[in-house]
Amino acid sequence: MSRRHMHLSRRQVLAAVGTVGTIGAVAGAGTGAYLSDRETYTNAAAAGTVDIAVACDACSPVDGTLAFGFDDLDRGVTGTLEASISVESNPARLWLRTSCPPETDPLGDAIEGYLTADGTLLATGTLTTIARALATGVRLDSDCLEPATPLDLELEWELPETVSDSLAGESTTFVVDLVAEQCRHIDEAAMADPFAGVEPCAEPPACVDCPRSDDERIASATFEYDGPGDPVLLELVRSVGTSEPGRTVEPGDTFTAVFHDPPGVTGNADFDVVVDGVTIGDFHTSCSQPFGPGLEITDGTHTLTVLEAFDADGNRLCEVSN
Repeated sequence: MSRRHMHLSRRQVLAAVGTVGTIGAVAGAGTGAYLSDRETYTNAAAAGTVDIAVACDACSPVDGTLAFGFDDLDRGVTGTLEASISVESNPARLWLRTSCPPETDPLGDAIEGYLTADGTLLATGTLTTIARALATGVRLDSDCLEPATPLDLELEWELPETVSDSLAGESTTFVVDLVAEQCRHIDEAAMADPFAGVEPCAEPPACVDCPRSDDERIASATFEYDGPGDPVLLELVRSVGTSEPGRTVEPGDTFTAVFHDPPGVTGNADFDVVVDGVTIGDFHTSCSQPFGPGLEITDGTHTLTVLEAFDADGNRLCEVSN
């Protein structure tokens, strides 16, 4: 992907950062400081305080977390989000963890990138993949980070040219928590990972049921045709809006139809299946009725079977029975 730097507007990127000047117990590991939305505790430990300072472009406080928000993005846009992190007062070890992504996050699933700390790769893939990979935490420094010596965190990202128009209006947020533990009086052997007890993100469902709500849209489906041996003209005719183009098929042929990809493909949810000018059945793409692999539309002679289907959020639809 491109490494071209891009400064985004305040609306496009919200960086929730700040300087934390409190100390407290970090998973029993000693004196530390959080940059997160959890409560911190004042501690007068003689070992000294740990302050975390973060500086970046377009910074504004959002619940005490380091968060990067994305919205109103055009296909093909790229950017680099940078944060300079340093500890003050005392040498410290520094850890990072990400918040688990939501179960459904179309834009997070589409944005690709990689996260580095001082040039060392932490994770790569989609924002969703990166968030899941680092949710149990990772140490950022190889040795204790000296006071006022910044560590550069960079998220390089792009929204590929090939993503669906259905992402228009979508938004997502990439959220990071930072924890620092003082090094003074705590050697490496006694060091404890503050995120050691954090559970991995729950595995996303392999598929989702349709219907989940009456407003869900089926974005696309792959069908298989069966019938008498002669080729036929098969059409998926929408009652209002963009219809699928007709195609000539024979028994065993498969094809993929796109039902919802605004602004190019829009309309209502009702489709007739027409073979050689005769309607053999219908289906709905609003999830008001069951739809998914295994569904058959047939008149007893001609049969159209759903092999695979996805909703407008990119979720694979579960199998259904007739």
